[in-house]
Amino acid sequence: MTPKLHASTFAAMLVAFACASPATAATQARAYEFPAADACQLSVPTTDTKVRPRANGYRNEGATNQFVICGMGGYEKGTVAYMALLYTSMDGVQHDMSCTGVTGLAGSGSGPIYSTKTVSVAATGYSFATWGAADFGGNEGEPIDAGMNLSVTCTLPPNVALQGF
Repeated sequence: MTPKLHASTFAAMLVAFACASPATAATQARAYEFPAADACQLSVPTTDTKVRPRANGYRNEGATNQFVICGMGGYEKGTVAYMALLYTSMDGVQHDMSCTGVTGLAGSGSGPIYSTKTVSVAATGYSFATWGAADFGGNEGEPIDAGMNLSVTCTLPPNVALQGF
């Protein structure tokens, strides 16, 4: 048995729907943080290296440069305004390193797109480098175009630790 809808109840429902606020979309600013010990790995895996994930970063405790890649995950395409890599000196000496940010899928549109920067690792404290839409041919402040497979590959010097991505 189907309950009957009284005319007064139906009229009240129409008034309620007419007075209801329209749904609005909201932009949410989010910061995704990935510990480097989890997000980074050797670009050329080997057992003969002194690069190690530690609680306080992905560290090059060896005597030679190592190629390290850090990948970003857990985001939706077109939602990342910039990506940042945090790093620190472990020996109190300033270091320079070369890092290349990448966006886009191989074989899809214009991807992948590369942006290389030489960054300075401060002797004390932490430093960071960022890549945004302008680094990949887009407009500053917009989401990174072709924002899939976002990653940064660095030539990690000895006594430098990547702390976050």
